[in-house]
Amino acid sequence: MADSDEIFLALRGDQEDAAAQVAAVLGLEFKRDFRDETGELSYVGQARSFDGLIGIFIGPNSFQPEPDEVQAMDGYPVVVDVQSRVHKDAQPVETRLAFEALVGALPDVPALLSHNVEYLVAAYLPGRGIHSFEPGITLDDPDLDTWRPWVVTDVDE
Repeated sequence: MADSDEIFLALRGDQEDAAAQVAAVLGLEFKRDFRDETGELSYVGQARSFDGLIGIFIGPNSFQPEPDEVQAMDGYPVVVDVQSRVHKDAQPVETRLAFEALVGALPDVPALLSHNVEYLVAAYLPGRGIHSFEPGITLDDPDLDTWRPWVVTDVDE
């Protein structure tokens, strides 16, 4: 499986409004509507760490936990998937820069930064700022006590 890097956002409203907000902050150009296939809207934008383009897919958070489990991203209805296929080594940096741009421009919106929808890299909470996690902290139950103070459990919080 290829590495992936995601930003989870606790944005209210419909997917088109959320995607428009993300696209405006990141200076993205709309490419294609994949909602019938993957549920996502596709965009392209200028990379910040190299001369080239990155792909951005914005869609609903479809990562559901098992019935008796909790995941850090459960209260975040929007996922922003950052792709850099030509410069794959720069993808985590590009995602971190996009995360920082989004929390800077949307200071009232909680956000999470993850790698492979497995590891929690950073979290942002309004009024508390950005918290970076030690490598290896998962988005799952075993690390609940570590990430709980830094995530929202309900979008209406």
